[in-house]
Amino acid sequence: MNFTPATNQWTRKLSLFLLLLLVLPQIAGADNSKATPSSSVEILPVMPAIHVEAARIAPTTGMTIIDKEMIENLPTRNGSVNEIIGIVPGVQYSEYSLNSSTGGEITPPIVSISGSRFYDNNFTIESISNNNSLDPAVSVINDATKLPGHSQIHFLSPQVIEKITVYNSNIPAKFGGFTGGQIDTEIISPTSDFWGKINYRTTDSSWTSFHIDPDDQEAFDNSNNVSMQPEFKKHEFGFTLNTPMGIDTRLVTSYQQLYSKIPLQHLGGTTSQTRKQETFLAKLDHDFSNRTNISLTALYTPTSSFYFAPYSSGKPDHKNSNYKIDSENYSFLAQVEKELHKSLFSLTFGYTNQKLARYAPDDRFAWSSATDSIDWSSTGLGYEGGLGELETGQDQLSIKSSIAFDSINWGQTSHIFEFGGEVSYANKYYKRPKTNYYYNSYRIDDSISCAPDDSACIENEQYLYKRTKYLQADTDAEMTNISAFIQNSMIWNRLEIIPGIRMSYDDFSGNLNYAPRFAASLDLFGNQWTTLFVGKNRYYSGTLLTHALYEDIIIIKQERADNSSDWIDVENRPISSRFENNEIKTPYSDELTLGVIQKFLGGNLKFQYIEKSNKDEFARSRIRETGEPDIYIFNNFGRSEHESFQLSWQRSWMSHFLEINVTWQETTTSHDSYSNTLNENDTTETIWYEGEELYYYEFPRTDFNRPVVANLIYTIKLPGNITFTNTTKYRGAYWRHWLARDDDNHLIQKPSLINPEQSDPYVYEKVKSEKSVFFDWRFSWKTPGDLDQNMLISLDILNVFNRKMKYGYDSGDYGYHYELGRQFWAGVELNF
Repeated sequence: MNFTPATNQWTRKLSLFLLLLLVLPQIAGADNSKATPSSSVEILPVMPAIHVEAARIAPTTGMTIIDKEMIENLPTRNGSVNEIIGIVPGVQYSEYSLNSSTGGEITPPIVSISGSRFYDNNFTIESISNNNSLDPAVSVINDATKLPGHSQIHFLSPQVIEKITVYNSNIPAKFGGFTGGQIDTEIISPTSDFWGKINYRTTDSSWTSFHIDPDDQEAFDNSNNVSMQPEFKKHEFGFTLNTPMGIDTRLVTSYQQLYSKIPLQHLGGTTSQTRKQETFLAKLDHDFSNRTNISLTALYTPTSSFYFAPYSSGKPDHKNSNYKIDSENYSFLAQVEKELHKSLFSLTFGYTNQKLARYAPDDRFAWSSATDSIDWSSTGLGYEGGLGELETGQDQLSIKSSIAFDSINWGQTSHIFEFGGEVSYANKYYKRPKTNYYYNSYRIDDSISCAPDDSACIENEQYLYKRTKYLQADTDAEMTNISAFIQNSMIWNRLEIIPGIRMSYDDFSGNLNYAPRFAASLDLFGNQWTTLFVGKNRYYSGTLLTHALYEDIIIIKQERADNSSDWIDVENRPISSRFENNEIKTPYSDELTLGVIQKFLGGNLKFQYIEKSNKDEFARSRIRETGEPDIYIFNNFGRSEHESFQLSWQRSWMSHFLEINVTWQETTTSHDSYSNTLNENDTTETIWYEGEELYYYEFPRTDFNRPVVANLIYTIKLPGNITFTNTTKYRGAYWRHWLARDDDNHLIQKPSLINPEQSDPYVYEKVKSEKSVFFDWRFSWKTPGDLDQNMLISLDILNVFNRKMKYGYDSGDYGYHYELGRQFWAGVELNF
C-alpha cells in the first residue's frame, strides 16, 4: 500500500492536525480531571430521556449509527435507507435527486460516500449483500437493450428497519467488496410480547409547490411524458404484527406498500402511469438455550412501474406503447449465534433471487403522419409500438461465519480477536425472448400492395424500408467469491491499535487481493476527554458482471429496396463489452484518515480528515476498425482522488438532541462511470481548466461534488406528547464545466506545456451553480393513555420555506432545472 502525496500537502495537513491537538483541549474550557474514566477507549455519546443515537461516534471507525427512534423522527419524502443516511457526514446526493419536474417518482436517490461513485458502496441487510451488480449505472427507462438499474436490490420500507450503520472511513476488515462506504441495515426483530401497528401516509401534487423554468412551464402543465409530472398522488401504507409463539419462539410479520399515480396526457385523453414498491417480511427467532439463538428471515420486495411513450419532452404520443418494468426480489436468511467458551460464533446462510423484466410490444414503427390511418400525430411522424421484452436477473447464495473472542490479557495488553470468512456464488443472466425490430424511414405510395406478413406496410398508404434488428439473446455468467479476514483490537494503557487484513478471490477475474486495514486511537489524557485516531486502509471493489452479460447482444441495421424485396444487412453492430484476454485488475482504494474527538460543551466534537486514492477503476476502450463494427473492451484506466475534512458535534440532554456536521470535500476523476470511454492515451493527455493544465484524473467530478455540505439535526419532545424534528441541509455552490468556444462557436485549444507531443488540449470553462438550503420539519403527536395502545399523527413539511433552488446550468438548448418546492406529507399510525 503506497501513499505518495506531495510534501507540501503533507506539511499543511500535519500542521493543521497538530494545531487542533493543541487548541481543542483548551477550547473545551473544563477541568479534565472531572471526566469519568472508562475501561474502553470507545467514545459513545450519552443519550438520556429522548434515547436518540443519531450519530454514535467510535474513534477507530468512521461509523454512524441511526437507530429506530431517529428513523421514526426524521422528516422524509418517500422514505428509504438512502434518504435517511443523508444526515451522515460525507454523504452526497446526485444533483438530480430532487428534480421538481419528476415529483411523482418513488425510486430511492443514489448516494456517494467519501467521494465514491454511487455503485461503489456496499449495501448489506443483516451483513448479507444487497448490492445490484446487473448494471447499476443505467438510469434511462427507454434503452432498447438495457433495463434501468439501481445500486440496491431491496428497497426496504423504514417501518421494517431497526437500525442503520454507516461507515465512511476506517472500515473494519469484516467488510469488503467496495471502494466507497459500507451501509448495513438491521431488520426489526420479534419480541416476547404481542403487539401490532397499522400505518398510512400520503401526499399529492396539490400539497406540493413546483419550481419550473419559465421556458418549460407550458410543456410541464400539458405534459405527455415521464420527464415532466405536473400531477401525482402518493400513498404509503401497511401493517406490522408481532406474535409470540411460545416461551422461546417469536415471529414478526409486515407488509408495506408505497404507491404513486401520475396522470399524463396521452392520445387525446388522460392516462395514469403508476409506480409501486412493496415489502413483505417474516422473521422468526428461536432460542434453543440461553447460549444459542437462530433467526430465520424471509424478505420479498417486488416493484412495478407502468409507462407509455413518449420517453422525453417534445416527442409526439406513441400509439400502442404501454409497457411495464417489474422486479421481483427475494431473500432468505438463516442466522445462528452460539456462545462458546470465551467466544461468540455466528453463522449466516443467505439466498437472494433478483429478476428485472420489461413487458412491452415487440416492435416499434415510425410512420409518416401524412396518411389517413396515422391520425394520432400531427408532427410529421406517428410513432407506434414498443421496445420489446427483456429480462435480467441473478441468483446468489452465500455462507458467512465469524468468531469473536472475549478479551485476552497478555502482560499489560488486552486483545480481542475476530476472524471469519465468506463464500458466495452468483449466477446472472440476460434474456431477450424474441427478436425485435424498430422500423423507420417511410415511403408514401397510394397504390402499394402489402404482403400479408409485412407489419411495416399499410395498404395503399406507405411502407417502411429501414429497420434495426435486435437479435434474440440468452446469456449468463457465474462467479464464485471467497473472502477471509482477521482483526485484532489491542489495548495498552491509553492506546488502542486495530490491525487487520482481508483477503478475497473470485474465479471470474482470477484475482487474489489483499486488503490491509489499520486503525489506532489514543486517549490523550486517560479520561476520554480527548481522543486522537488514525487509519490507513485498502479496500477492493466487487466484480461487475455487466460486460459478460452483454457480449452476445447483436444489433443489425437492415434495408430493403421496396416492400416486395428482401431485407439486406447493411451494418452489424454488436454491443461487445468484454475483458481483453481476461486481463483485468480489481479496482481498489487506498485511504488515509486522521482526526480527534473532543469533549466540548457537554457533547462530542469530532474532526476527521480523509484522503482516498482510487486506482484501476473500470472504464471502456473503443476499438474502431474500417469496415468493422465498434467493440468496447473493459479496462483499468480509470483513476480518482478524494480529499475531505469533516467536523461534527452532537449532544443529548433532557428532551433534546442536537447534531451539527460540516463536510468540505473535493473529488477529481478521469471518468464518471464504468460505461464511459477511456482509452490508454487519455491517461497521459491533458486539458486546460481555469488557466491550469490538468490530467483527466485531476478534473473535478461533475456530480456528487458539492465542496461544502452541512447538516443540522434537532429533535425535541414537547409537552403533550408532541415531538418536533428539524433537519437543515446546506449545500455550498459548486462548479460545473463545459468546452470553451470562441466567438465563431469553435472549440478552443491551447498548446500543452506538460506534453508538447500531444495534440493541443481543449480548454474548459468553469460555470458556477447555486448554493442551496433546505429546512425539513416533522411534527408527531401521540395520543395520551396506554403506552401499548395509542395513535400517532404526523405531519412532514419538506422545504419548509419553499426555497426556489436552481441546479445545473443553461446550455442554450435547455432551461435551468429546479429542486422541488414545499411539500406536505400527512400520516397516521395505530399501535396496539
